[in-house]
Amino acid sequence: MKLSSDNELALSRFVIRPNCSMSWRDTKVFVASLAILSIGIALVFAIQGLWVILPFAGAEVLSLAGVLYWISIKTRECEVISIDQDRVRIESGREHATRLHELQTAWTSVQLYPPAPPTQHGRLVMRSKGIEYEVGAFLNEVERKSLASSIKSALAEKINL
Repeated sequence: MKLSSDNELALSRFVIRPNCSMSWRDTKVFVASLAILSIGIALVFAIQGLWVILPFAGAEVLSLAGVLYWISIKTRECEVISIDQDRVRIESGREHATRLHELQTAWTSVQLYPPAPPTQHGRLVMRSKGIEYEVGAFLNEVERKSLASSIKSALAEKINL
């Protein structure tokens, strides 16, 4: 999780991003090196007459590349929560905000739901006038609790100004 906050008098902003261990360039280098290794081994077997290994090596490389591409896209998700005296804006998307929710600061509350079964994760929601918006779904429990506490503090600060 990457969490930052700009605590100014007029605006509190939280930028939430998932952890990303490798850049897209590093991922491509990793896939290329594994492709060279896998196809190279398959070619050695194909030269010895076991050509049936080649399609499986190709399928393995393609499936690995597809999964790593999907993971790379998911790690580019971003949520921005902006809180001022009048409203709370929740923006989310990848390259730019594709979803926007605006709530009134005075009516907004933060609810942290614990994980129901131990195998699932909890939920952090911002609620206003009976409508809930989940934020930080990709965070772990410790990060989710920290974010909930920070948002509650920012909301209390803006309401009490």
